[in-house]
Amino acid sequence: MDFINISMKEGVQLAQKKNNLLVDVREPAQYKKGHLKSAINIPYGIIQKKEEVENKSLIVYCDYGGQSMLAARHLAKEGYIVYNIVGGVHYYRGQLTALGFTR
Repeated sequence: MDFINISMKEGVQLAQKKNNLLVDVREPAQYKKGHLKSAINIPYGIIQKKEEVENKSLIVYCDYGGQSMLAARHLAKEGYIVYNIVGGVHYYRGQLTALGFTR
């Protein structure tokens, strides 16, 4: 099974749908500094099947798109429907959420 590469704009739109889960695959320190609203953090190094992601499409991103592409490839092989945001958070021009605050 393959994954689908999408733009940041498409990723943000997909994340608003009920059965999609936005996943930040960066390390926790990077996630805390700033992440997309509603994203959960599952670092690339430990990403695996988890109950909270069952029956959902996953939208993955990282800083520039490299780690999320590797994570998308792994998750697609596990049977998930996966969207990879090309270019990562580096190309996001909206507000990021950091430590519970929007900046």
